[in-house]
Amino acid sequence: MISRRALLAAAPALLAWPGRAGEAVQFTRHAHVGAPGLMPRHVDVWVPPDADDGRPLPLLLMHDGQNLFEPASAYGGVTWRVAETIMAGMAKATLPPMIVAGVWNSGAQRWGDYVPADLLARLPAPLAARFSQTGGGPSRSMAYLGLLADIVLPLLRARHPVVPGRVVIAGSSMGGLASLNALMERPDLFGGAACLSTHWPILAPLSDPAAGETAAVASAISGWIGGRLRPPAGRRLWLDHGDRGLDQHYAPFQAMADRAVQAAGWQAGRDMTSRVFPGSGHDEASWSARLALPLEFLFKEKA
Repeated sequence: MISRRALLAAAPALLAWPGRAGEAVQFTRHAHVGAPGLMPRHVDVWVPPDADDGRPLPLLLMHDGQNLFEPASAYGGVTWRVAETIMAGMAKATLPPMIVAGVWNSGAQRWGDYVPADLLARLPAPLAARFSQTGGGPSRSMAYLGLLADIVLPLLRARHPVVPGRVVIAGSSMGGLASLNALMERPDLFGGAACLSTHWPILAPLSDPAAGETAAVASAISGWIGGRLRPPAGRRLWLDHGDRGLDQHYAPFQAMADRAVQAAGWQAGRDMTSRVFPGSGHDEASWSARLALPLEFLFKEKA
């Protein structure tokens, strides 16, 4: 068994940021990971510092990796505080030790990387064309999913002590759509998904209810989930939103998505959870404040 210390030493870069008590908290950066048709991006990996040396751990794979660990790279200087949340859960025995890998987004092409191609194809042509104009071009979701499945996951398994089997994937906003897409398209790889403040309206700016766009988008969401989501077969799904900022527009879309998920045979409380967080907005601080809840649901042992 190769030790965790040896694996980290072999990684391209070992970085650190100050923790809550001023101690150095380390993560590994695999720089400029690329795939055909996509811009290269970093993959940052955090391993609990007090985990047993070399012991395989479950993997949490997350989108928008620059916002997870390091304030210097995070949007607005605010991170998800993922490592802090997991370490607090480990101390309370509410979360197991786990490895976290954050795949950075590509900046201007983020929306096109994340929006599911099948969902976009279900929109009326004028709405799909408007997305391509404002969202960084056509959907590259299958190329992005290929990056995760064929490049990132093998890299992580080769360099870090990841347990065999399916992993959990998580993201917010458009990253929520990308997480659900991964769960639906690759049930062999992904056993759980956390979709926080999922940007169901798809378009930027929001769809126009007066023009019937909201109904068209809601119908596309229902058809996408109904057409792609298989029975749970041991998988789990977390969906949520707040009621401030962009999140204030999500309730009717979320209700449509919940019905489609349950129609596919997913039972609330067992296979899926859908939550509303009053007072929460569309930002890293809001997602950080509730991150422990989806992780507890997705990583709890099955009865």
